[in-house]
Amino acid sequence: KQWYQRRVRVLEELCPMFGNMPVCCDGAQLENLASHMSQVAFLLEECSSCWYNFRTIFCQQICSPDQSTFMRVLEQFKIEGDDASVARSFQVSLTKEYAVKLFDSCKEVQAFGRDALPLICSSSTHCNHDRLLKELGNNASMAPYLTEFLVGNARDSVITPLQADVLSHCWEVPEDADEACSCEDCWVACFEKGKTPSLFSFEFEWP
Repeated sequence: KQWYQRRVRVLEELCPMFGNMPVCCDGAQLENLASHMSQVAFLLEECSSCWYNFRTIFCQQICSPDQSTFMRVLEQFKIEGDDASVARSFQVSLTKEYAVKLFDSCKEVQAFGRDALPLICSSSTHCNHDRLLKELGNNASMAPYLTEFLVGNARDSVITPLQADVLSHCWEVPEDADEACSCEDCWVACFEKGKTPSLFSFEFEWP
C-alpha cells in the first residue's frame, strides 16, 4: 500500500495534467522521472508555467497512454537472465507550436541572477527551441531517457506530432498552481501581457 501511495503522490506532483486518466508508467519509471526532474527543478520550478510545460513533455513521454502515437523506440537492450527487452532511447515527435510554447514560457525565467535556459542549452547566445530540445534529449542527467525530438507538424507512417495543452508565457498560471511567476523569477511577469512600459510612462512625486 505504501508504494502505491508513493506512486500516486509522485504522479500527482509531477504530472497533474493527467488528472484521473489511466497512465502507462509504473513505480520505477515514476521514480526515475522524479530523479531526473530534480536535476533541473532548481532552475525552473519557481516559475509555475515554465515548470508545468517542462514537466509535461517528459510526463507525456513516460506516462501517456497514447505514447505509441507520437513516439517510437530507437534502441533496446536485453536484460541479463531475462527474455525481456528494455528501451534505451526514443524518438518523440512534437508540433512546432508545442516546442515554441515550451521555449517561450521559459526564455525569460531567471536563476542565480541570469537567464535559466542558456544553462540548460549550454550556450548563452544560441539557445532556441531546437537547441533546448536537443540538449534535453542528449543530457542523461536531465532526461529520463536519451531522446531524439522531432519538431514539425508532418505525420509519418507511424507517429503523429504530439500537441499537448501547454502555456505560452511565464505570466500565465497553470492548473496545478495558485500564482504565476514573480517579478524576480521572470521580469516580464511584472507587466500585463508581457508589455514593457515606456521609459517615460512612470509618474513621479516630487517632495
